[in-house]
Amino acid sequence: MHLIVEHGTHNTTLKEVGEKAGYSRGLASNRFGSKEILFGHLVRDFNEKWAAELRRFVGSNDGLAALSGALDAVEFFLLNRTSQMQAMYILWFESITSYPLVRRRLAANHIAYRRDTARWISQGIAKGEVVPNIDPESFAVEFSAFIFGLVYQWLASPTSINLHTVFQHYRENTLHRLRT
Repeated sequence: MHLIVEHGTHNTTLKEVGEKAGYSRGLASNRFGSKEILFGHLVRDFNEKWAAELRRFVGSNDGLAALSGALDAVEFFLLNRTSQMQAMYILWFESITSYPLVRRRLAANHIAYRRDTARWISQGIAKGEVVPNIDPESFAVEFSAFIFGLVYQWLASPTSINLHTVFQHYRENTLHRLRT
């Protein structure tokens, strides 16, 4: 992950991965065979950690409480698992053109993220806490676009964005828009 943050995916070699891990130059090649397979493992491991964090913040909540918990989870991960987030988003963004396996996993992740968000909005509508004219699927795309767009800007210039302030502003405006 550190090599991806420092050099990007294209300039990270399996030889460097083996050396950085304190093993032989050929160990990573021997174990994974290609960078794409290594990156696929990184994505899988990250997704497991992210799912655990999301469950911790969302818990058994639904509707707006679940949506708010998800925002808290993303903010927490960005501020407290910074190098993991940087590495994963660099990997995801760079995989669009170079690593089909990673791109497919990212596409599946996006579907899952939007499905969860749409479910929370639908639950909020059913509970009467979200205005009924909100389209859950469209909102889910907007929500994901906010997260991924913010992270993209943060990666490009981390010191120019106050993540906590942006999350608070987004949360306040979004909840105001959604509430009945």
